[in-house]
Amino acid sequence: MDYFAGVDIGGTKIAVGIGDASGRILLESQLVTADLPGGGEALDAITAEIDALCQRLGIERAQLRAIGVGSPGPLNGGKLFKTANLPAEWEGLDIEGGLRLRSGILTVVENDATAAAMGEWLYGAGKGLKHMVYVTISTGIGAGMVVNGMRDAGVQGNAGEFGHIVMKPDGPLCRCGKHGCLETLASGTAIARMAAERLADSPFLQQSQTIDAALVFSGANAQDATCQSILDTASFYLGLGLSYLVNLYNPEMIVLGGGVMANHHEWIQSIHDNTQRFSMDAMFPAVRIVPAQLGTASGMQGALAAAVMGQTRI
Repeated sequence: MDYFAGVDIGGTKIAVGIGDASGRILLESQLVTADLPGGGEALDAITAEIDALCQRLGIERAQLRAIGVGSPGPLNGGKLFKTANLPAEWEGLDIEGGLRLRSGILTVVENDATAAAMGEWLYGAGKGLKHMVYVTISTGIGAGMVVNGMRDAGVQGNAGEFGHIVMKPDGPLCRCGKHGCLETLASGTAIARMAAERLADSPFLQQSQTIDAALVFSGANAQDATCQSILDTASFYLGLGLSYLVNLYNPEMIVLGGGVMANHHEWIQSIHDNTQRFSMDAMFPAVRIVPAQLGTASGMQGALAAAVMGQTRI
């Protein structure tokens, strides 16, 4: 059996796992990101965790074919270009080179959305397709592309910063410094912000002390007009944005994942209708818009997919 290590880096936790080429996760553990404020310290801890998992499985580290890493961007190749939700001291950290040096194992680093796209393509909703786009709708919005049976990540590995396409130049300020990015209009954070701004219009929202996207979906299900209006606005901008992907990439499938989509597959129909509204008539019939299949395992299976596919491109 060929073994692979996956590392899913997040602002709260770092998941480390060992799996096989089929995407099956054999063992997995977690590190707390805040406990590792230094970049070198984090790489040491990840390497040690990989070793511990190998020991539990009864294999040697040298039996690993590759290590795949899914990391928040933006990246500069295998390095962190900037940090957002990660410790500031990690800025400029050479994740790929550092792990390869410590482990002696081929290491491949991908933007987390690209890794998730690779996971859905190899093991999930897009299995067997040649042209697929994965879009994550969560705290932020990102995308990963598979084009002609190969991942398409751009020269730095940052292709797919879909959430930072400017949709409304006079819109809300985004964390990237621009105004009116898709992320400010349709992410989970944006839905919660719109709810807070329209609190006075909704008796339903006023009943809760915590305003978040999940509450807005609950309000819409309870026929609250304000909550439904907020979701209509978000799905309008999502559909407009997805139409750009349809027209640019002509994919067979757009897979929608992330925390916001995880429990709200019913929202896909509204997003689908808006995407059709703005896409070229000749191109839209070729695409299916579907929910992601990997769920909470998407980060780790994406990292494993990066390791498996990384053997063929490095």
